[in-house]
Amino acid sequence: MVKAQNSAKRPVLVVGWIPRIIVPIARSLHRNGVPVDVVDFNLQPRIHSRAIREFRRIPRPYLDPMQFVQQLQDLIRQGGHDMVVPTDDQALVALAEHYDEFKHLAHIACPPPEITARVLDKNSTLQIAQKCGIRVPRTKVISNSVQLLEFVGSLPFPWVLKPASKETRVEETKSYSFAAAHEVTAKFSTVQEFTPPLLLQEYCSGAGVGVEMLMHEGECRAVFQHRRLQEYPYTGGFSVTAVAERPDPVLVEQSLALLRALEWDGPAMVEFKVNPSDGSAVLMEVNGRYWGTISLPITAGIDFPLYHWQLRHGEVPAVPSQPAAGTKWRWTRGHIHLAHDLLLASRRSKSTRKALFRSLLRLPGAFGPSGHDSLFAFSDPLPAVLELYETFRYLLADDLRALYRRLSPPIKAADPLRSDP
Repeated sequence: MVKAQNSAKRPVLVVGWIPRIIVPIARSLHRNGVPVDVVDFNLQPRIHSRAIREFRRIPRPYLDPMQFVQQLQDLIRQGGHDMVVPTDDQALVALAEHYDEFKHLAHIACPPPEITARVLDKNSTLQIAQKCGIRVPRTKVISNSVQLLEFVGSLPFPWVLKPASKETRVEETKSYSFAAAHEVTAKFSTVQEFTPPLLLQEYCSGAGVGVEMLMHEGECRAVFQHRRLQEYPYTGGFSVTAVAERPDPVLVEQSLALLRALEWDGPAMVEFKVNPSDGSAVLMEVNGRYWGTISLPITAGIDFPLYHWQLRHGEVPAVPSQPAAGTKWRWTRGHIHLAHDLLLASRRSKSTRKALFRSLLRLPGAFGPSGHDSLFAFSDPLPAVLELYETFRYLLADDLRALYRRLSPPIKAADPLRSDP
């Protein structure tokens, strides 16, 4: 790691692996004279950007915690970092678990472990939200697949089954959607234990709306709101197209009450589903770190990473009173994955063909001159170019493997009565 230079602004260490989050943060700080280094433990492709001074990999914290702590401590000391910023849930978990081992070296940009745990545990977040008078989905904690059938008749379909925690070890656990009871029995034909437990929730229709806030000493210092226009997968997931909105006073009030009840400090996104017919909102979850659409508020004039750094260094941010509502944003890699998956699935499903058609109709709006890409910048094009390369390389390899499996003859079981020649 490059040693700290003798300058007024000490470097920041960003921990994570998601380019559309890391690169906008790095660009924001770099533009304002703050050097940025990046460290990753997920073995993802290296992130290249003019805004990133150096990129390093260290051992995974859940496989080799001692080496993770030792190497990250060494990097902080050698690099002279005075701020360490987690940018995904795995990084947030790792820094919270080893908070006491890092807090004397630099400011860790998340609250202490007991507070961070309230956001990492989705059920705890929902319970605190209910105490604040915020509407949440009907939710049951499920420990095994047998329990699912107990709620047939009492919890209306469709259902959503998803991880109850954002802990590293369960982050790869999939979410499932069920439209009827027979889909549940088909999926779980044998008894399965869920360790840790999963959350069973009623499906809440509506548009995904994110209220982003920068909390500092119990006060909201910056606020932004966006609405998801398209998601990947199309049934609900990550934003691939979004638009900036004027913050809704009711959602802002609820988000602020919840973050104060959680005792949160730093950036966070409070995610709602908003019913377009009556405007009613249901809380989905809270992301206690920077979010996938972070470049949208920066483009619209609300520079969260800069304000975050300024507050931690005793400066007063100059936050605009109103962001540029109507600013559109897209994640090109997400669009490619969405089109690819819909195209493959459209051969078997009428509903997927309709979704593909709707997605194609929206492309001109997403890729028109008014849309801002999550990664591309003329002054720093490499991050976007490399992500596109990795996207097509992954999809081509995945399609070739699928084609090979389809064309390969089935392997016959050996005849135990026949001896080898």
